[in-house]
Amino acid sequence: MLGNLFGRLSSTPCRTRAYSQSTYRRFNNGNGNTFRHLLFDASSRKYLAIVFGGGSLFYLTHLEEAPISGRKRFIWIPASLELMIGKYTYKSVLRQTGNAILPQNDPTTRRVARVFERIVEAAHRDSSVDKSLLKDIDWKIHVVNDPRAPPNAFVLPGGKVFVFSSMLGICQNDDGLATVLSHEFAHQLARHTGENLSKAPVYTILSVVLYTLTGVDTFNNILLDGLVRMPASRQMETEADYIGLMIMSRACFNPDESIRLWKRMADFESRNFRGAANFEFLSTHPASERRIQNMAQWLSRAHELYDESDCRGLRQHWQQWRSNTPIIFPGF
Repeated sequence: MLGNLFGRLSSTPCRTRAYSQSTYRRFNNGNGNTFRHLLFDASSRKYLAIVFGGGSLFYLTHLEEAPISGRKRFIWIPASLELMIGKYTYKSVLRQTGNAILPQNDPTTRRVARVFERIVEAAHRDSSVDKSLLKDIDWKIHVVNDPRAPPNAFVLPGGKVFVFSSMLGICQNDDGLATVLSHEFAHQLARHTGENLSKAPVYTILSVVLYTLTGVDTFNNILLDGLVRMPASRQMETEADYIGLMIMSRACFNPDESIRLWKRMADFESRNFRGAANFEFLSTHPASERRIQNMAQWLSRAHELYDESDCRGLRQHWQQWRSNTPIIFPGF
């Protein structure tokens, strides 16, 4: 999802979260004797060493490099499972939003599609992108015209794109929309759904170990959230920000607009949440202010990609096409 704004506001199942929330029942007297026995018994230590060694080997052989960012991450879930989840989620979202979705030939849908098309095309031109992840994807744009819905946008595994009309007012222009769409596209390009699913067993094991040691469940979940799950989620959101900024710049969208978009996001949050404190360490998304700082640090590289793409001629063509496209939603 695009920012802590959507993490707070949206109830749409736009992204499958692979965090385990299981509660483990006490299987001993809660004093940790079973776990300590495993540590100090010789045969148990040998067994644990084998398990640890095998687990480490499995981890190291399933490290993949994310495109554009180059981050190493652990993924063992096949892409086919992500596609299955995407199909299931797509049906669920359609049941909730179907009556509000604009036709495919609607001018606003066509306009969003043109922006997204440029983003996908730019990703194909990046040498670090695994083109097999983009092959045979059935991309489809859905604009949800529901003024009651909170601002939102997301891309499901398998290529189904959803943009809510309330989001368009915050975007204000095509460069702002490209900032949003490239971020959501980046989540799928970097296989963040598969990464979340791959980490779920690790979180489960950590929960079992902590519960065995402490006999306390609620505190352990808070500890894991604050120290493991939430930081991992924020890391992926930051990575999607970076990848998205590079792709939109290569697609000849103005990278400077990314900062202006996040300033509008921050303003929206302050007005709707009445200046409530944003405890980032308890959030799955970075604070908008931090995202603005990150974007400012990345702009020099973004401008390099923009200049390398010979964007002046393309933007002139784009401006001409846009002038002939009716504006449906205020501010867009």
